[in-house]
Amino acid sequence: MKRVLIGARARQGLVFTLAGVLSLPLVACGTSEAPDCGSLSAADPWVRVAPEGADVMGAYFTLSNDGDDKVIVNGVSSSQFDRAEMHETVVNEDGQASMHPIEQVVVGPGEQVAFESGGRHVMLFSPSQAYAAGDQVELILACGSDQAELPIAATVRADGPGSDMSHGGHDMDGMGHGNGADEDASEPDLSDDADSAGNANEDSASAE
Repeated sequence: MKRVLIGARARQGLVFTLAGVLSLPLVACGTSEAPDCGSLSAADPWVRVAPEGADVMGAYFTLSNDGDDKVIVNGVSSSQFDRAEMHETVVNEDGQASMHPIEQVVVGPGEQVAFESGGRHVMLFSPSQAYAAGDQVELILACGSDQAELPIAATVRADGPGSDMSHGGHDMDGMGHGNGADEDASEPDLSDDADSAGNANEDSASAE
């Protein structure tokens, strides 16, 4: 009788042990991360045309993740510019806009993340040549632990896709990148989005 009781307890312990082991993959699946770019794609990529002589341009697109794992974008680059950085525009309580570099962007399964005026965007510093509307710019996203590359072909435009061009080709968000832009990423007055808080610089005002 004693031997039967011990066997029952042993079986019960084995059941709990197996249940714990089987639950581990389920937890991992809920937080899984693609080692590369997974099923990430970019829609409507474009770069805002800059005034003559400007050395900073802004790039925009919408990221979509159609996969089952989250994708982490670790950075962006372009062979046509000296460097590229992901930034986010933040407006404080006084309505003043400033830019903050961001190291990573996480796109969850089935989610979209917009890089747009007034929010996240890519800043492109020191172009290799002057780019006009209609030109093509290649952006390369680095993502996942493998640092895989996702190339994006962006078109230089005066306004974004679907815009009604109501500003006659001049968008004050883009005009914030005036000549002689500071390259230390601390220039809130030169943000794509500074004018959204009423802080466009003098170059912006004169351009309109």
